[in-house]
This record gives sequence, C-alpha cells and structure tokens, in this order.
Amino acid sequence: MLTVVLLKPSRYDDDGYVVRHWRGVLPSNTLAAMHSLTEQVASSGALGAGVEVRTAAYDETVQRVDPAAIARRLGPRRPADVTVIALVAVQTNQWPRAADLALEFRRRGLPVLVGGFHVSGILELFPGPTPELQELLDAGATLVHGEIEESWGSILKDALEGRLRPRYDIHERPGLENAPLPHIPPRYMRRFAYPHMATVDVGRGCPFDCSFCSIINVQGKRMRHRDPAAIERAVRDNWKRGIDYYFFTDDNFSRNPCWEAVFDGLIRLRENEGVRIDFMMQVDALAWKIPRFIDKAARAGSSQVFLGMESIRPANLKAAGKRQNKAAEYRQMIGAWHRAGIACHVGYILGFPDDTPETIAQDVRDLLEVLDVDQASFFMLTPIPGSHDHLEMVRKKVPLDADPGDYDSFHPVMRHPRMTGAEWLAAYRRAWRDFYSFDAMRRSLLRANHRTYWGLFKNYLWYRAAMIEDAHPMITGFLRLKDRTQRRRGSAIDGRFAHLRRRLPEVWGQLRAYARLLAAMGGGPASDSRPFRCGRGATWSRRRRPSPLSPAPPPSDWRWSQVGPNDIRPAPGGRGSGRRRRVLGWPTRTKAAQKEVAHG
Repeated sequence: MLTVVLLKPSRYDDDGYVVRHWRGVLPSNTLAAMHSLTEQVASSGALGAGVEVRTAAYDETVQRVDPAAIARRLGPRRPADVTVIALVAVQTNQWPRAADLALEFRRRGLPVLVGGFHVSGILELFPGPTPELQELLDAGATLVHGEIEESWGSILKDALEGRLRPRYDIHERPGLENAPLPHIPPRYMRRFAYPHMATVDVGRGCPFDCSFCSIINVQGKRMRHRDPAAIERAVRDNWKRGIDYYFFTDDNFSRNPCWEAVFDGLIRLRENEGVRIDFMMQVDALAWKIPRFIDKAARAGSSQVFLGMESIRPANLKAAGKRQNKAAEYRQMIGAWHRAGIACHVGYILGFPDDTPETIAQDVRDLLEVLDVDQASFFMLTPIPGSHDHLEMVRKKVPLDADPGDYDSFHPVMRHPRMTGAEWLAAYRRAWRDFYSFDAMRRSLLRANHRTYWGLFKNYLWYRAAMIEDAHPMITGFLRLKDRTQRRRGSAIDGRFAHLRRRLPEVWGQLRAYARLLAAMGGGPASDSRPFRCGRGATWSRRRRPSPLSPAPPPSDWRWSQVGPNDIRPAPGGRGSGRRRRVLGWPTRTKAAQKEVAHG
C-alpha cells in the first residue's frame, strides 16, 4: 500500500511558535488540487495493478501536525508498504517551518517531497539550490520544481519503488484542460469559518511583467486554463453539497482566454437552474475595459473583485513595471465595478522608492475618500524569491534579510532610501488602522448593496480580527492557538508554568479585544457610539439606503430592526434562498449538508 501524506505547512511567528488558528478563513487550493491529483493517479492504474493508495491531507494553519504521531499512524506496517510525505505549496515565509517538518520526517526514515513557490522560484532563476534548499537535499529530501499535473504519477511510482530522485525539474508547463478540479473532503472545510466555500484555479499564468511578482517565472506568461464545461459541472455538483461561494485563485482571471465561457456557464446555472453561487476573482486594472467582462461577471455571481492596483502614484507604478496600470483611470475603474454591484478589493504595496510615511498616509486617505475603495490589502514591498526584483538584488549584492521567514510582505527585508525600517513598519501598520477604522468601514457599508453588504461585513470582521493579532489577514484566522512544544529550531521550549504565564495575558487580551470588536460590529443595543447596529436586539429601524452605485435597490424586506446574523434570509429567489449558513460554527443550512459534513 502507498500512503501519500499531503501537508500544507504553516509558518513561525516572531517568537518562533507555529501559527495556527481555531478557525481558518482561506483554504489551500494547492492542497485541494494535490488531493484530486492523487486520487486520479490512484484510480488510473498508473502505479500498477492492485496497488492500494491511501491519501491523508493536513493544513497546519488549522490542524496540529505532529510528525511522530503521523509516522506512527500512517507509517508503513508491512515491508511492501510505503509512506511518502509531500510538503506542498511552500512559500518563502513558510520555509523555516517546512524545513523543520521535513527534517523531522527524514529522521523517522520517511521519504519527503518538497514543492511550492519557494523551491520553484529559486530553481527557476538561479543556477543551483541555495543553502536552505541544499540543507534538505543533504538530509535526503526531494525537491520538486515546477507544476506536476503530468508528472505526479511517475513521481509517486518512483516513491513506491524506492527510487526517488533528489530533484525533479519539470520545465514544461502542463495543460489544464484534462486535469482534475481541486477537491477536498468536507471534513477539512469544517475547520474554516465559512465551510460552504471552495477554491479553484480556473487558469494559470499572467502576460504582464511586474518586477515584484514571481507568478510569471513560476507559472509563466502563457495563459492556460481548465475546461469551462468541467467548471460548470463541478459548480452544479458542489451546490448539491452546500457549496455556494468560490474563490477563483487565478492570479489574473481576466486574461484567461476562456473567461467568457466560464461566465456563460455560471450564468446558465444561475438563471436556468437556480444554482446561485457568489465568487471572488483576481483581475488586472484593465479588466474593466474588456467588452462584456464586468456585465457577465455580475450576472455570473461575482460579488467582489481583487484588483492589482499596487499604487496610485505613477512613479511607483513605473518602478514596479506596472505599465498596464493607469492611475488617472482608477476612479473610473472603481465606478464601473460598483455600478455592476461588485465590491472592490485592492492590493496595495507600501515601500516603493519614493514612498514616505506622509505619502503613504495620503494614499490611504485617497483610497477611502477619492476612489471609494471597499477593501484594501496592504503589503510591504518585498523581493520574493522567484521575482526579478529578488534576482537583481542578489546579483547586485544588495543587503537583504537572511531569514526566509521574514519574506511575508509585512516585515521589512531590505533598506528603504527614505524611511528607516521602524518608520516603514509604523507606516504600514498605520495604513491598516486608518483604512479599517470604524468610521471608514461604516461609510463603505452604507454605500454597499444587498448582495455585497454581508460579504463586506464578514471581511471587515476578519480583517479587524487580524489586527488584534498584529498579523496579515491573508495568513490569519480566528482565535490563535499556540502549542508550547512546537517552536522553531534553536528556540527554547518553555516549561508548562512559564508558557501558561506567558499565554494567559495574551489570550485574555485577545478575548477582550474580540469582545469589543463583536460589540462594536453587531451586538448590543444601538447607540451613536456603536458604528454597526445589526445584531440581535438592535433598534435601528430605518431601511438600508441604496447606493447610487448599486444596480438596484435592496429587496423590500431588507430591514435591520430586531435582526441578528442567524436570522438573515436572502429575499425569495435570491442566493441560497431557504438555506441557512454556517459561519464560525453556526448551524449548517441543510440536513444533507449536515450529513455530508458528519460523514465526509
């Protein structure tokens, strides 16, 4: 029997503890894709007649990963059995944790595969492995460079036969038309705040030349895509299992040559079969000019779009190689999305050469007051391995932070010409505080329409929760868990009493902050001091005012008086009509979904 353990590692915090949460927010699309690929290989017979394959999936951001326990439970029982550990989707900031896990499994005699953007980015642009990669090669681990849709079967066969190579360099970028769609058992999604969502990379690649981005070097500039008919079938099947929200993880969905076919399929499902999903996608700043793109996105169910804005300053855009972005058109672009009823979430980079604390603060004000951006995710300019920025800095011997764990876009890893590291970090944190102030969030919600209001509300709750933990929302969930014994190599393991003495004030402070946040954003009686009054017991009875940017007024029964989150129902015929949602442990919507979760 071949046992394949798919493991998505987390990262270490600044104190060396593994970052893990009680409930996550963003599930791993790569973990889901690898799960589907492994099932496909197992059913294809590529490993030989009679070979039984067992697959186990772990996401360390929401699960405790104990190498010793995994080795005991899933390790080989008979001489012919093989267990292989596959560390998937490893980013640079996750490398220290991934390396520690890989070494732990190697010490227990298990073969280990390591892949992801860090491995692929380094080996794509550099002539050989860097020291941190070489450390794992010396320990007997295998590095996988490239996309493995067409190679996974042969790699697993090598593992089964005990002849794994030190490196697999896959330079051909596979077609995705016949690749299985990402799928993960429902029991995995129970660990997330909203378990009724799914992810899928409808396509890969990006045709642009942004110097800070590793996508174009790891996935290439040639756009590849999955079969639109397969997407339509999967959405229909998943709807029966209670999945009503999708995150399309493509780096640039608008450049997928089959975007219209995908939208047309979703429109048919929505208008002819009542399969009314919502989705979020990532696009470039020119997508709004593509004929029919915004209109069909809205009809297909897009409730939010992530825009690669990066900066509102032309000099910064030029420095980033972002020639396709026209800052003078941003207001027109945001208005076009808003008129279609789609909320705008922008990615914004802080730390370009001309940035200062003052210009960053002004940029945030302009995002809020001039452009009417609904959400923003801020990132410190970081030369990610695999990007041209990183390659050029290494070639020019620019001093860079030697710790891979800091390459997470919220630590300064290089010197800035106009700010100290402390000033840069302070400006970054202030940007989050200013953009997600209660006044700013309230203004955004008041211009939202009935399709986008609750999505924005939940995202604001998520982002404010991330601020409580002083972490980036993209790697944050709800309620941080901190295992005393799982720390980075070289960190001391505290005794139980010392750990408890450290953790109790942290937990108490976080719980108080969560209580204040929940009270402010929903619970308790209404008053002028409470910016959001839609919780149970609220007395705010005036109807939601439709925004002039909304395509239509909210339904007539949309009223906040005496309404709580569990009581909200969409208007008849609306998305998920008659279904209850489960958020942070609230009840599942249907008995069928409950059974699926219980037995999936």
